[in-house]
Amino acid sequence: MNIAAIVNDLSPSQKSFYLIKTFNKFIDDVSISPSVFQSRSCNPVIQPLFSCRQTSSLSSYNGVIISTSLEDAELTLRTSNNTDKFLYVWDLSWLYNPIRFSQAMQTLRNDNLKIIARSDSHASVIKNFCNKPVVDILSDWQSDKLLNIVRTNK
Repeated sequence: MNIAAIVNDLSPSQKSFYLIKTFNKFIDDVSISPSVFQSRSCNPVIQPLFSCRQTSSLSSYNGVIISTSLEDAELTLRTSNNTDKFLYVWDLSWLYNPIRFSQAMQTLRNDNLKIIARSDSHASVIKNFCNKPVVDILSDWQSDKLLNIVRTNK
C-alpha cells in the first residue's frame, strides 16, 4: 500500500515530528510504502527514512494521500491521479487565519475527501463548521490507527 502525506514542510514542529516518527515505523512492513510531498524543502525535525518529494510530482502518485491543511486538500482534489484522499485536520487554522468561506466549504464538503480529526473537540468544530462528520479521530499520527482508518475508508 502506498501512503503519503502532503505538508508545507517537515521543519521542526510537533506535527512533523509525529508524522516522520510514524512513517519511519511503516518501513518495517514491506507491504507499506510511505512518502511525503512537501511544498518547501528544509531540514526535517528528525531524519526521515522514506521518500520526500516536491508537490510538483503529485500527479504521478497513486495510493492514499493525506493532506494536512485546507490548501493541501484543495491541491489533492485538483490533481487528477488515482488516490484515496484524506484530510487530517491537525490544526483548526480557519479559527485564527482568514479563509475564503465558499472555497473552504467546497473543499471540505467534497465527497472525494474524507476528514480525520485530531481530537473529539476538533471533530465537533469541524462538524459544526462544514456540516460533515469526520471518518475518525487520530491523535498524533498513531500508526496502527492510521492504517486502520485508511484501510476501512478507501
